[in-house]
Amino acid sequence: MPDQSPHPRKPDIEPTVEEALLAHAALRERTVDDHMFTAGEVWGIPCTFRLQLFTAPGHRPVAVVTQTPDEGTSLTNAAERYASRVWELHAPDEPEPPIWIQHYAEPGEQQPAAEFDLVPFRVDGRFELQVAGWVQITADQLAALVGTPVDGTRGERYVPHPAPPEERLQYVVMDVADLPEPTPFREACMTPLRRILNRLLRRTSCCWYHQQDWSEVSELGIQLIEQARTAGKTDHEISEQFMAMARELGTGNEDLIALKSLLEPSVAIVPHLGENATYTNGNHRARAMKDAGVTRTIVATWRPPNES
Repeated sequence: MPDQSPHPRKPDIEPTVEEALLAHAALRERTVDDHMFTAGEVWGIPCTFRLQLFTAPGHRPVAVVTQTPDEGTSLTNAAERYASRVWELHAPDEPEPPIWIQHYAEPGEQQPAAEFDLVPFRVDGRFELQVAGWVQITADQLAALVGTPVDGTRGERYVPHPAPPEERLQYVVMDVADLPEPTPFREACMTPLRRILNRLLRRTSCCWYHQQDWSEVSELGIQLIEQARTAGKTDHEISEQFMAMARELGTGNEDLIALKSLLEPSVAIVPHLGENATYTNGNHRARAMKDAGVTRTIVATWRPPNES
């Protein structure tokens, strides 16, 4: 489940598609087509995707990876780990990882993909990567990069994971102070040094996450949930109707985007408490809330159907 927000553009790092084509376009051969490439397991769920690797002597390999929902950690959230694994297994002698192209598809989807994402990386060491951004690349541009049209479907040998037991969504109001301490992840403002610098400079708008008024948005979401429950709605119904309900309350577009990141089940904050506390989603949002002194917010949990 991706932690979704507008992808930050870093012009000093991200190449344009035109630059990538100029530097790397070549006639390549598809040498790997693994429909169920597995890159580990998270909380008992295998992390899988289709891997197509295009190679040519003297040129960087191009990896095109395609994933459906519910295949473990998403391509977006685990881009560094997945690309490092492919680099280690399929191009260990290369000084740089394969050029990484990702795409999301639905199971059984047969329509040609119109767009993909080119994901540049910073190389911190052998098989050690950091995402530098995302750049859209069209199917025609991708075909020019590898020298042949690329199949953007999940592939005929895709095997869906067994459906997990049905669970019931429940929103929980939680003190931000009780949320797990976030782990620095991708963005510089997550690191302790940058956070100290931001405080000294009184800088509070270094990224999309730190630009939001999470206190206001959280209280809006709590009010919305309480009113909906009083009206007899289940949390599942709230998850399907909260945008309309928020508009009825006069919520502006900017707050709607932030509110969606709290109440949309696929991207809601999901903390895992205990000895090895962490997050499925919400790492950066939690950091921004803690930095801003937000008192409470909304997290999502899933409970067995019959559990009260």
